[in-house]
Amino acid sequence: MVRYAEQYSRRWSDYESGYDELARNDPRAGHWERPKDLPAGSVTASLSDGLICAYAGDEVRATVFFERAIRYANRLEAENRFHDTAVAAAGHPHDLAEVVRARALARWLLGEPLNRADLRKAAEMFVTWCLTKAEDRRRFNDSVTMNVYLQGVRCAMIANELDYAGKLLRTKQPLLWHHGRECELWRQLAETYPAMKDRLRRDVESFFDQVRNPDYREVLDGLPTFVNREALALDTGIIRQTYLVNASPLDPVDPRALIEAVAC
Repeated sequence: MVRYAEQYSRRWSDYESGYDELARNDPRAGHWERPKDLPAGSVTASLSDGLICAYAGDEVRATVFFERAIRYANRLEAENRFHDTAVAAAGHPHDLAEVVRARALARWLLGEPLNRADLRKAAEMFVTWCLTKAEDRRRFNDSVTMNVYLQGVRCAMIANELDYAGKLLRTKQPLLWHHGRECELWRQLAETYPAMKDRLRRDVESFFDQVRNPDYREVLDGLPTFVNREALALDTGIIRQTYLVNASPLDPVDPRALIEAVAC
């Protein structure tokens, strides 16, 4: 396993004061009614901030951000803030999927059981948004859409819905670049689990090592593909633990062990 602890530590030392300020002062306080700031970004940003703190070993600030993500998500859903503006409406159901996924993971990171039903729900919404877009344009023609589709696949796999994930992975839509590599890994896993070959196990470990690198990015012909690294590293780590490490996919995944595996 490649070690990235020094890189995580160096990055944390550069930005610790900023996270301290952000943890002490909620940026949404007094600004909740501004539709342009909503809906999903505040939840996913809080989850990402919490993960960065957790990877650096700062559990106190991580807890602040995870609790904030849950609080934001609950209010957004209660107030149904996903149609406030034309932009928000166009983002539905993708933005709602982001909120449902982030809340389920934030709760799990704080010690609650992983809500697999919510993750299945998020998977369906991610895929619905992608396929609606594909109907408009005939095909997935950008890295962002490919990323969202695979985020739906990962949610299904984390929810122990391998049959559903396998169905999604048989799509005829083009999945290119690192998205194509990821798609092939998960397709093989879904089709062969639990009788996976050693080669597939090594390939998953190699992919996990790649995406948990805090400096990971992919640049082709001078242009970067879209990488949501925090989500990709976390989801890949959970899938790895669920299907490669645990004796059964129904065994719980320990969030502390997962954080350590990503940040070591």
